[in-house]
Amino acid sequence: MPTDDAAPLLPTPRYRDVLRHAEVEARRRGHHHLGAEHLLLGILDGDESAATAAIAKFVDLPTVRRELERILASETYARSHTGPVPRPRDSDERSDTVPVLLVRGDERQRAVIRWWWTARGPEDVYRAEMEWSGPAIEVSANDMFEVLVRIREQLEPQGWFVAVQGSRLDTFPSGMQRDMGGGLSVYVMRMGEPARLQDVVDTFAEADPSTLATVAAQRAHAEEWGRSMRAGSER
Repeated sequence: MPTDDAAPLLPTPRYRDVLRHAEVEARRRGHHHLGAEHLLLGILDGDESAATAAIAKFVDLPTVRRELERILASETYARSHTGPVPRPRDSDERSDTVPVLLVRGDERQRAVIRWWWTARGPEDVYRAEMEWSGPAIEVSANDMFEVLVRIREQLEPQGWFVAVQGSRLDTFPSGMQRDMGGGLSVYVMRMGEPARLQDVVDTFAEADPSTLATVAAQRAHAEEWGRSMRAGSER
């Protein structure tokens, strides 16, 4: 989402420690993604901090951890977090194939997106090719959500929509989902309400065609959601 031109914020040692703990928690469970749930465990696993003190004012920390463990071990969580996985950091390249449904009015057709992850210098590079009834579409970006955006932008002039969760009007990734998870998951946004753990969905999981929107409409909705959150915090 758009940000201002303020100087970049420097991560503190405590912040880095939380990220390390979160990654350990994700890998211990065999997860191929790093989400808010793992970050919360990372906060709970570390030393006392302003974050743990704030949380403890409202809930019992051991209870929070037990509930998170229960959710992470549930079949519902496992089903909602299957799909394409980001490539491991210790390899040079990874590829995957994602079947998707294309929608245009009452028309339907199946397509396949093949993608590759390549580390080049300090940035990740994702390349993808979509095979469908038209000419193959080739794009590249720094995360898979942006890959999907660039594919959609080429399909929209022809009236086609990609029926996946990342194309819904009310979904958008956080900066952390893009930077650390390769844009392979997004949040479902509700006006005036903060995104929650249960609002995370896989970017390329199939979606109801009635929920789809253009890239421009989706971005506008995300910006409106951001304004609704800021307005709520000022009350």
